[in-house]
Amino acid sequence: MSEPFDITGLKDLSDGDLALCGETLADHLEEHPAYKGQNIPICIPGPGNLREEAHDVKQASNAARQDPSKEPFRLEKRDKIINSIKFSCQYVVMYATHTNDPSQLDGVPVNRQQKAPRSTTVKLPKKFNKFKVSHGDRSGGVKMYVNSWEGKASVDVQICYANPAQEESWQALKMSHYCHFTVDGLEPARRAYFRARLINDAGVGPWSEVVELIII
Repeated sequence: MSEPFDITGLKDLSDGDLALCGETLADHLEEHPAYKGQNIPICIPGPGNLREEAHDVKQASNAARQDPSKEPFRLEKRDKIINSIKFSCQYVVMYATHTNDPSQLDGVPVNRQQKAPRSTTVKLPKKFNKFKVSHGDRSGGVKMYVNSWEGKASVDVQICYANPAQEESWQALKMSHYCHFTVDGLEPARRAYFRARLINDAGVGPWSEVVELIII
């Protein structure tokens, strides 16, 4: 099962997407029973740690772009947040095991054992029931999130600056293999519409609901 993001693939993410993964997981853990109202051991990273480390990754990334000698510092910050994501998810696994409630694993990037053989038949993608677009960390940037899916697939995102009811107004924007991703370089101070769909070996899924956002 594909989770919001894959722990084994974190090292392949850009600095911006890695930071976004940490921030998104922090938002999820804020309301998770394993964290909410609990006395968390100091060795377990919490939402605050993840947000702080995501901020550090973005700062280190900017610093390394301006001064290549700071590349080791950037890599250090990346390794730190990757480990924090792993440790926080392992804590959720322990909590789910203790409470005997596998549903507590929803929304965290962990592998689950399948109790029955998985079908090898690839099913036609379904419509995303979650598609969120919010402002990015810099002007002309946006953050996007879609719900998880089963198997291998790609997220196709389109943008429209005119009437979203007219099909010819839509244009390709990004193809992603993750549930959380960013798009930069959009024109600020413009109203835009976004939609997303899933594509796999079986075909193309239906478009999500249209999301409207004024780019800043």
